[in-house]
Amino acid sequence: MKKFLLVGLGVITLSTLAGGKYHWDQRVEAVQVNVHTEKVAGVQAVSEEERKENEKEKAAAEEEKKRLIKLDKLNYLPPELKEAFKKKIEGNEPVHLVILGSSSTPGKEGAWPKELEKALLDTYGHDLIKVTLKEIAGKTSEQVVKEELHKPLAEMKPDILLLEPFLLYDNGEIRMSSRIKNLETILGDFKKQNPEVTFIIQPANPIPGAYYYPQEEADLEKYTREKKYVYLNHWDAWPDYNNKEIKDYLTEENIPNENGNKVWLDYLMKYFIRG
Repeated sequence: MKKFLLVGLGVITLSTLAGGKYHWDQRVEAVQVNVHTEKVAGVQAVSEEERKENEKEKAAAEEEKKRLIKLDKLNYLPPELKEAFKKKIEGNEPVHLVILGSSSTPGKEGAWPKELEKALLDTYGHDLIKVTLKEIAGKTSEQVVKEELHKPLAEMKPDILLLEPFLLYDNGEIRMSSRIKNLETILGDFKKQNPEVTFIIQPANPIPGAYYYPQEEADLEKYTREKKYVYLNHWDAWPDYNNKEIKDYLTEENIPNENGNKVWLDYLMKYFIRG
């Protein structure tokens, strides 16, 4: 009997120990699972944060790369235009260039304004420059001012105005002193809209056998330089107006033909892109 009791007690003890160990092992395993789960969740959280941070750093680096590429393009520009472009780059905006003039500044395909626009966009890109072209045909500078034909363009607040101030169409119609006043009115209206606008003045194309017209061009240049505006005298690239060869560069209406457009365009390209 005593022996039986001892055996029973031993069995109970072993069962208790085994059950306790099993229960302990289960608790340990549960704790280990929880710890592992927490570690995995923590690692995932850190990884997600790191991923987002890496993406931010990558995006910032890409933006900085684009900015430096834009700044590098300033090397193509003449000094007087670099500051205007730099300000726009820092503000992440394109420079707005308005090209305005008479029939010598036509808006048709193949003419120098359209070709210049294409060249500027190819060189600087749409994110760095925006170009607006406006031909005001068959109007003198007096009519342009009186009818306020330039004002919608001024209201665009361009950063740069490339103006051919109706010099040829005014020829024989308006005194030079009146033309200068009209020019000042046009420039003044642009200045009111954007005090930091850069003015670039250029004459219309030369014509053969002109007498008063060359002096008018010289007066325009003198006025422009006195005001410290940029003056682009593309006449230097044309054949002499007293030479018969110049007729090969103009239409019967004394507007640039294909040859004339190419001469004018090449001159402006050297200024805006290879300057």
